[in-house]
Amino acid sequence: MGLIKDYDLVIIGGGAAGFSAAVRYSELTGGESRIALINHGPLGGTCVNVGCIPSKRLLYIAKEIHGLRSIDIPGVEIDPTTLDIKRIMENVRNLVKYMRRGKYEDLLTKFDNIDHIIGKAYFRSPHEVVVEDIDELIIRGRKILIATGSRPAIPDIPGLESVEYHTSDSIWSLDRDIDSMLIVGAGPIGLELAQAFSRLGVKVSIVEVLDRIIPATEPEISDELREILVDEGIDIRLGSRITRVDKRNGYIEAWVSHDDKVRRVTADILLIATGRRPNTDGLLLEKAGVKVDEVGRVIVDRHLKTGNPDIYAAGDVSSTSKPALLETISAREGAIAAENIVYGDKTSVDHSHIPVAVFTDPEVGFVGVREVDVIKEVGACQCRLVSFSSLAKAGVIGMEKGVAKLIVDPHTGVVKGFHVLAPNASEFIAEAALMIRHGYKIGDVINSPSVFPTASEIIKVSAQAFIRDIGRMPCCME
Repeated sequence: MGLIKDYDLVIIGGGAAGFSAAVRYSELTGGESRIALINHGPLGGTCVNVGCIPSKRLLYIAKEIHGLRSIDIPGVEIDPTTLDIKRIMENVRNLVKYMRRGKYEDLLTKFDNIDHIIGKAYFRSPHEVVVEDIDELIIRGRKILIATGSRPAIPDIPGLESVEYHTSDSIWSLDRDIDSMLIVGAGPIGLELAQAFSRLGVKVSIVEVLDRIIPATEPEISDELREILVDEGIDIRLGSRITRVDKRNGYIEAWVSHDDKVRRVTADILLIATGRRPNTDGLLLEKAGVKVDEVGRVIVDRHLKTGNPDIYAAGDVSSTSKPALLETISAREGAIAAENIVYGDKTSVDHSHIPVAVFTDPEVGFVGVREVDVIKEVGACQCRLVSFSSLAKAGVIGMEKGVAKLIVDPHTGVVKGFHVLAPNASEFIAEAALMIRHGYKIGDVINSPSVFPTASEIIKVSAQAFIRDIGRMPCCME
């Protein structure tokens, strides 16, 4: 038997869920507990390294460039901008390094009770973990948290194994200029990257098997965003699938099938953006008495506890119902797991009021349920659809596109969902989340104060549409 090191809590995974759990557990135990944080790959997990931080930086750069090129203000002329994608991507990578160091690597130095162990872990028994390449070391935990996150899901496309392709994890290593890109998948990741690269001068095509983009939100939101993206020059092919890919003369060739017709599409690079899958391979969970569901997520109860009462799971890898795979959800689950380990399963997971944002331009924000969900539940639904152009803010910033939909239970008048396509939707969708969480009715929303002129007024205007014709309102009416 090798050397055994004992810990109060062993955390497998160094992303949002793992770090949140480590910090919270340390806080709750007064810094006296011994914690092992085992991590394989860059600290910080998906968000800081290959997700939120690099994608939002790239989107910001692309939005600024698009704004300069499309500015339409009398008396203002902007010279054409020159772009260097290689240098832009280098700037994105530099931000990732800075954020990873400041928010994760340096953070560990502030906790004397946390041991950072580098390597890939797997279970040896219900309370013991072995780390690859560290001979004769067994890590034993009184409690264990699985927080190994997720990775891009790769579809079964004939020929894919023989060509070079990118995912949302690898695209950030791009170090050359490109003229064209083919994206498989029109979810949030695919759409954000499509618009960013399109605004950097890349010809972008998207192939999506579903009949609309972002199906988690309302059809009116999806349709208007698709129209905006198409107007910007992005080719979006819905209800289509790639039947084969090849590499020829330095280009990716893809055969796209739609309505029994097949078309050939060529591009400099291929980007796979078809969702993510949990990282449970190789953990040998069966040795710990832990089970996974049909897609590989660790099965947990409402307290994030697995079938082994001393093992919990949090973040992308857990089987909890989530509106999306979000860093905020992972971090919250990590904290809840730590609290339940310390206090004995007193806090339950509830993600029904978590706001979701898609950082296209304009942005998508949604929280709560959809119209079809309310109809299915109570047999009817009250909804109001409001155009962003009805707000004074639209004229101020020169933005006419955008729409919002407020969803209400007709029997109780309680707001059940809010979906919006508008500038800065990510900045105010949490306001709608609080209203839904606390059971606001239409009158409560109308009587809530707002700031004029702002994009967030669209929440209040959507509620006012239930009691009057907003086309007969002044630009600011309480």
